[in-house]
Amino acid sequence: MRYFTLLFSFFTLQFVYSQSVINVYPDTVLGQISPNYVPGVFYAPKTTEGAYDFTSNGIYQNTIRTNIIEGALNNTTNLTDCIAYLNSVESDLLGLSSKCDKLVFIFEKMPAWLSSSSDGSSTGTPGYFVLNTKPPASWSTWQNVVESITSTLVNDMGINNAYFEIWNEPDLGSWTGSMEDYFNLYKYTYDGIKAASTTAKIGGPAVNGWANNIYWQPPYGYISNATADSSLISQLIDSAVVWNKIPDFISWHHFSTTYQDFSMASNYVSQKLTGYGLNNVELMVSEWNAPSAVRDTELAKSYMIKAQIEMSKTAVINNLVAAWQDFNQSTNEFHNDYGLITWGAIHKPAYKSILLTNELKGVTCKTTGNSPYDAVVSAVNDTLIMVISNFTPHPLVEALNHTLYEGQFNANQLDSAGYIDLGNNDLTTIQNIYNGTNTIPSSNALNIAINNSIPVYNHYDSIYDSPRHFDIILNGYTSNYNGTMWLIDSIQNNNQFKYDSLLTNGYTQATAITAITADQDLVSQNIVLNNGQYNLTLNPNAVCLIKITLPGVSALSNEQLQSLSVYPNPVKDELTINMVNANSEFETVYIYNSLGQLVQSEMIFTNNDKLNVQNLVSGIYFIKAGHSSESIRFIKE
Repeated sequence: MRYFTLLFSFFTLQFVYSQSVINVYPDTVLGQISPNYVPGVFYAPKTTEGAYDFTSNGIYQNTIRTNIIEGALNNTTNLTDCIAYLNSVESDLLGLSSKCDKLVFIFEKMPAWLSSSSDGSSTGTPGYFVLNTKPPASWSTWQNVVESITSTLVNDMGINNAYFEIWNEPDLGSWTGSMEDYFNLYKYTYDGIKAASTTAKIGGPAVNGWANNIYWQPPYGYISNATADSSLISQLIDSAVVWNKIPDFISWHHFSTTYQDFSMASNYVSQKLTGYGLNNVELMVSEWNAPSAVRDTELAKSYMIKAQIEMSKTAVINNLVAAWQDFNQSTNEFHNDYGLITWGAIHKPAYKSILLTNELKGVTCKTTGNSPYDAVVSAVNDTLIMVISNFTPHPLVEALNHTLYEGQFNANQLDSAGYIDLGNNDLTTIQNIYNGTNTIPSSNALNIAINNSIPVYNHYDSIYDSPRHFDIILNGYTSNYNGTMWLIDSIQNNNQFKYDSLLTNGYTQATAITAITADQDLVSQNIVLNNGQYNLTLNPNAVCLIKITLPGVSALSNEQLQSLSVYPNPVKDELTINMVNANSEFETVYIYNSLGQLVQSEMIFTNNDKLNVQNLVSGIYFIKAGHSSESIRFIKE
């Protein structure tokens, strides 16, 4: 965590007006909208108001994660009472199950009545105790408890969308047994779940950082395959193959604004699984949020959208924001805690940002720009939907991360070379290079990486503390179109600003909460696109949702989306290809591997022709025809 404190300690203000063009191509379809734009949530309500807000909000989540098993284990003293505890909340669990595609239960924290330890002294991680982090006194007893709990949830209650995650953040103090102990935990828990239900989904290890081991964490920055091979995730996959106890999903957590980690983690884990032919194992970020230094700041709301955009570029299937409600009560409702809503159930600006991406439906459309931008566009039911995040981190943060991730270095290497001083939390030397005060020759790979990051610094420096102007252009559409916009900035649709204003005007904490929670709906405004164009100005870290009435756009999108189809999927030998809307009798198709490398191309007939893929190694591939932006994912067995 020290690195995050270091990264956010430098602020250089420069007032420059920035202009960006976003070209939108409503008739160029990229595929179905990613499920990552409808993020799930770690549902851990702390108040009755928080629970009611979630269960009554009318939002269908793709994934919900609950710690109810922890509650059942740690608030009882025997198995009979544990099951009774679960039965007492059956209606709540069935309500959650009906509200999502996947309901994730966590087996975590060893209760006193099962633990091998009687020592109740606290460990290094606040909130955990030794008796909760040790192996059980009897593995067979533990397996029996797991089987009984699983059977109650799946067989008795009928929760058929249950996913079971084995432990929570074993790399962050919640597991103080050995690696061998952890592997036993996985095996006995796996067997207990499968004994109760062969169809229940099992995964983990829900590490706090994807490349962490329970004994160590890698340095901040790029993580090599050699380092990742020693991670708990990697060793668990290796071992699960030997045991023939293959997980249905691999999960990890992410509490950082280094969005580059999403692709690095996904690429590594995907390649690891593909190497064993495990192409159907899902990837899940089961907890994510900004780091504590950023939560409840202006950056938080724009990062929520930025993170979803970056995850949607990866093989991650589901992501869950941690958490639904603040964990700790405070005299100040906004105090950098985990929740999307405060203790008093006020919707935070970060939560309102997620409400914007929840509106993305149908298919995604192509966009281009003249400078870096964060936007996603979808089309459905004659409506074009656009979400823009003016993600504006400090330029030093983005430049440093560019150096590390694009150059494939870590913070320790920069420290050893004298460009940063981790011991004194000092980034002055490298910042002076980025801002042009000092120069270095491109005489080695590290210097090249630093110099290549200077344009990144300059870009974010130009938008860091000034409005950014966006020209939105609908290519091929030149009429006038009506639309609606929802804007979230430091004032508009911002309950944090409203709360502070009420306190200034003499409200108490309680009366301010009551006033705000009476109506938390997003306020919109009508807009008009003249000649298919709209000019928009966003302050740093402001976000917006724009819905444009565009008759016929959904029909065009659906026709394009269905123009390319392949089967069977997964495939062993021959892939049948159908292109019903092809422009000619022949077409060239291109196949790319999961790294984006072209591995095969061939000219075929455009209707029901067969492509030989025997020579492809097992794994995930993408196929597209001609110069189309559309691609179809398939699995080679």
